[in-house]
Amino acid sequence: MAHLLGINQYSPHYRPLIPVLVAAALVIILQISTARAADKFSFLVVSDLPYTEGQNETLNETIIPTMLRSGVPFLIHLGDIKSGGAPCTNRDLLERRDQVYSMHQEIVFYTPGDNEWTDCDREELSERFSELDRLELVRQLFYSKPLPLSAEWRFSRQPLYPENMRWAFDNVVFSTLHIAGTSNGRRQILMDDIDLALLKADARDRAAILWMEETFELAREQNAPALVIAIHADITKSRHTEACSFSRRQDCDPFALFKQRLRQLSAAFKRPVLLMHGDTQPYCLDKGFGGPQTPNLWRFDSAGDYAVIDAIKVTFNPHSKRSPFSFISLVQGIEPEECA
Repeated sequence: MAHLLGINQYSPHYRPLIPVLVAAALVIILQISTARAADKFSFLVVSDLPYTEGQNETLNETIIPTMLRSGVPFLIHLGDIKSGGAPCTNRDLLERRDQVYSMHQEIVFYTPGDNEWTDCDREELSERFSELDRLELVRQLFYSKPLPLSAEWRFSRQPLYPENMRWAFDNVVFSTLHIAGTSNGRRQILMDDIDLALLKADARDRAAILWMEETFELAREQNAPALVIAIHADITKSRHTEACSFSRRQDCDPFALFKQRLRQLSAAFKRPVLLMHGDTQPYCLDKGFGGPQTPNLWRFDSAGDYAVIDAIKVTFNPHSKRSPFSFISLVQGIEPEECA
C-alpha cells in the first residue's frame, strides 16, 4: 500500500500513516466482498429421481446432459435417489451414487432421502436390509471422500454426521440437514432394535438442529445476504401434532421442534431464508411458510416424484427484495405453482 502511494515505508513519516493505510485497505476489501455478495447466480436442484425405468431413461438421456451444459457452479440433490420399491443392495446404491455424481462436472451436494435407507426393510421388497446398516452404507458411499472444493467455499461437515454440510457461494450460506421422510426413521422399524433406532433418531434430530443454529450464527457473522437449507422430508406432512420427545418417541410430529426453531432463527436473521425439500408433490413454492412474523422464510417443494420430472434451476438475485429466489425447471421451463 505504501509503495502504491509513493511512500517510503522506512521513512519516519510513514509510521503515523499506518492506521490510515490499514483503513483504506479494509475499505477496498469490503468493497470487493460486497461486490461479490451482490452478484446474481444460479444452482441446480434435483430430488426424488428416478422412481421408474422411464424416469431413469429421461434422466440419463435428457436431464443430465442438459445439466452438464448448464454452466451452473454446483448441484444439490435432495434425496430419494431411487424409488421405495427398488432394491437397496450394495450394487444398486453404488450405481445410484455414481449416477448422482454424474449430474455435474465437479460439485454435487447430497442429503439422504428415506428411500435409500429407512425404507430398505419393507416387507414387499425382494431383498430386505437393516435400515441402520443402509444408513451407514450411504454415509460410506457419499461422505467418505472430500469434495473438490477450494478454501473460498468455506466447506465443513458436522462430526459424526457428515451428511450435515455447510458451504458458502458468493457469501450466501448453504447447509444440508439430514431430515428424511418416513418420520426421519421413527416409523416402520422392521429389522432393527426399535429402542436403538429411536435413540439414533433422537441424536440425528439434535445434531440437525445444532448444525442449523451454528449455520445461522455463521451467516450473521459473515453478513450473508441469504441462507439456503436443503433437506429431504416435507416437514409440513405429519400424521401427528404433538412434538416428539424422550417420553413420546413415536406417534408424534418428528419435525415440530425443527420447524419451531427454524422460524425463530429466520425471524432473528431477517434476511431471505429458503428451505428446500423433496419427498412430496406438488412442485410448488410457499412464500407464506414463515407466517406473518417471518415473511423472509420461504419453502420450496422441488420437482421429481411423479410430478414434474426435471432438474430445477434456482437463481438468487440480491437486488430483488420481493423475489430474491426464482425457480424454473431446466428442460421444460416450468415454474412452480403456489403451495396450497
